[in-house]
Formats: sequence, C-alpha cells, structure tokens
Amino acid sequence: MSKQQLVPFPKKLYPSHHRNNYYSYSAKNKSALQLSDSSSTNEYSSPTRIQEALAGLTVAFSLLSKAIACSAIVGVNPLVGLWSSVIMGITAPLIGSRAGVISGTAAVVIVPLSALTMTHGVEYMPLCIILSAIMQGLFGLCNLAKTADLVSEEVLSGFLNGLGFILLFSQAKVFKAAKAVGALQPAVAMASLCFAIVQLLPILTKAVPSSLVGLVVATGLGMVLKLPLATLESTAPAGTFSGGLSSLPQLIDFGQLRTMATSSSAVKLVMPAAISIMIIALVETLLAGKVVDDMTGTKDEKDYDVPKRSVLAMSTGNLASAFLGGFGGCGLIPQTVLNLKSGGGGPFSSISYAVAMASFVLFFAPLVGKISEAALAGIMITVAYDTVAWSSSVTSIKAALSKEGDGTRVQRLIDLFALGLSSYICYFGNLAVGIIGGVVAQRGLHSIFNRVGSSNDEAVAS
Repeated sequence: MSKQQLVPFPKKLYPSHHRNNYYSYSAKNKSALQLSDSSSTNEYSSPTRIQEALAGLTVAFSLLSKAIACSAIVGVNPLVGLWSSVIMGITAPLIGSRAGVISGTAAVVIVPLSALTMTHGVEYMPLCIILSAIMQGLFGLCNLAKTADLVSEEVLSGFLNGLGFILLFSQAKVFKAAKAVGALQPAVAMASLCFAIVQLLPILTKAVPSSLVGLVVATGLGMVLKLPLATLESTAPAGTFSGGLSSLPQLIDFGQLRTMATSSSAVKLVMPAAISIMIIALVETLLAGKVVDDMTGTKDEKDYDVPKRSVLAMSTGNLASAFLGGFGGCGLIPQTVLNLKSGGGGPFSSISYAVAMASFVLFFAPLVGKISEAALAGIMITVAYDTVAWSSSVTSIKAALSKEGDGTRVQRLIDLFALGLSSYICYFGNLAVGIIGGVVAQRGLHSIFNRVGSSNDEAVAS
C-alpha cells in the first residue's frame, strides 16, 4: 500500500453524528478521492477495455507483495494469498459486485485469521472462512448491506489505528528469526530501504507501483551483497515456487472439513474469528463501493441491489477460495482507488487483475521465490504505517480541544472517546468488537446528550 494509494476518508462517506457548524470546514476541503482537479465537475466517462486491462495489471503488481506477505502472516504457503486474490477478483465481477471495486487478499481479514492459525494451527482455516462466508451470504440475503452507514469516521479511524499497530508488531517475528542467525542488521537495513523507497518514490514518479520497486530493489541488493537473508523459497516447502500447473490450488480435505464442521468444540473455537472476519470484510467491501461512487460521481445503476449483490459476490468468492485452500478476502479500498486512478472502473479491470495475478503464479513463481522476507517486512511496515488514520485522529483531537463552538464541545469529546475506545478494543481485543463497541458507544452517548439537551431546553422554555 504505497503512500499515493492511501486516501483520507471523507466525512460524507462515513456519516457521523455531527449536526453543528463546527464541522462544516471539512466540506470545504477537496476530497482526496477525486480523480482529478476537474473530476467533480466533469462527467465521468467509462474506460475502454485497453484502459481497464492496463489498470488491472497495475493493481496486480501493487497487490503481489501484500498477498505474499499476508500468506506469511497466516503461516501458509506463500502462493495461497495470490490464488485467494485471483478467485476473489474473478467471482466479484461475474456475480455483480460494484463495478470498479477490486477484491482480493486483505490485511483486515488476515489479522483475526492469523490469531486463530498461530494459536491452533492452519487446519482450522477452511472452517473459519466457510463459516464467515455463510454468515456474509445470510447478511446479504437479509438485505442488511446498508448498515455499513452506521460506522462513523471516528469509529473507522479507531479500527484503522488498531489494525495498523497489529500489522506493525506482527513483523517482529521476521527480525527475531534474523537475529537468531546473526543477520539482524542486514534484515533491518533491507526492510528500512524498502520502506524508504515505498514512501519516497511517489514523489519522483508514480509510473510504477512503489511497493513493487521497493521489493525488487531490496531483494536484489541483498542478493548482490550476498547478505544472509531468508527468502520465501528458503522458508517454504520444496517445490512451492516451481511454477507451472503444479502451482494450481488443490481442493481441501472435505472429510476433515466434515469432521470439524460436526464438532461443536471446533465450531466454537473458530466462531469468534469467523464473526470478526465477517464484520470487517463487510465494512470494507461496502465502503469500497462508496469510494467508487464518490470518485466517479456516479451510481452503479442496475436492475438489482448493487450493495446486496456485492456482499453475495464476496460470500461466493470466499467459499470458493476456502474450498481451494485459500483464505478469501474482501473489497480493497486502496486497490480500488488505484484501479480508478489508473484508468479502470469497469468489471473487466477486476478480471484483468485476476488474470495477471494467476500469471505471476504459473509463469513467474521461481522469481517470486527469491523475494527476501526482510523486504516483505518492509512492505508490511509500510502498510501498517499507511493504515493508521493519522490525519483523522489528529483532526478529532484538535476538534475536541478547540474552544470554538463551546456548545458542541461535549459532542466533539464523545467523538474523540469513540475513536479512542475503538482503537483500544481493536488493538488489545477484537477488531469486530471494536467496531461494534465504538458504534454503540458513540451513538448511545450522542443520544443521551441530545435528550439531556432537549430536556434542559424544555425546562427553560417552561
């Protein structure tokens, strides 16, 4: 997730409880989601197939390193993340997801899943993803997709803060392993180099994904200097990166799945993670659709409910991915923004991205295996840094401390409390609980404050 892909979340996408003039300044700021300086006034034009194909290729390059890194965090074959992205990228447009939205491997899904696999083993992963997909499907069939509007900017910022720091500290294991073999300094150096390239290259050019350049340069320099760094190939089972048809995903053991699914203890074990994944994936997928609406200034006018179909497409993709040994994913806001800014916007761009990802596995797997784990750690540290909602958090703090609009000071403090509460719960507890807790606390406190204010007004009037 390079810096140019990180997008501040405009308040109009995430409706909060602000009903005062103090927050009106945010509406005057230009949204970072606009395609260009004139995109807000010019009519959006549909991309050509060539534009969509090139946009899909760009998205595939940007997601390559992150899909591999997510696989490493879960503790599965590095190619699992790539195939999960391929399946999600194909099923979304075929079933009718919001055109322009890119679906694939998501760090927000990996965090609760990795907590399960690291504690109890990867054999529980298929059951967890399948249960999550079933709940997602029920959510869509019950027409509950519009409930994403309940998530305010403050709660979303808290969620991103918690997620960012979880991702950051998840990379500690890479440096611990390097320290054990006396390669801590080279590992830190290559990770830092990768981080610097990802952050600084967009200042010079945006022609190529900075995350891919950082990965290639850090890995290549390590090979040239013959640094003792672990690579994906050195830490994976033999033959993982041989490429060709042997790299195709295999069906899971349905006998083992049936045994687990009929075991109440196994279902009880994976259910918390499955619920977390369901909620988190739903929120990001639906918000990614809103990002497309905002950037293009259009609605996806179909003869069916697009948000509902988007949820059902995600559910189907996750089921298919789980049956093939993957961990699925959801709609991706950063890659969706990149897709639109690269000239995409139609369903063909998603298919193009999926085909490109499949090509990386089938034809370029040997090269992928040479990637150093230190370079990947640099990528994930960048993702963690860019995930944290620095700007929104600082804005909320300044708003709460400001003396302007004293009549709304309590409301601003409530919003800051919701941000802090959701950040704390998401990091130290559970991501899904953090979202729900933040929404309930913020809306509940605002409701109490409004009732007290109304009672006081009535008392004064009488």
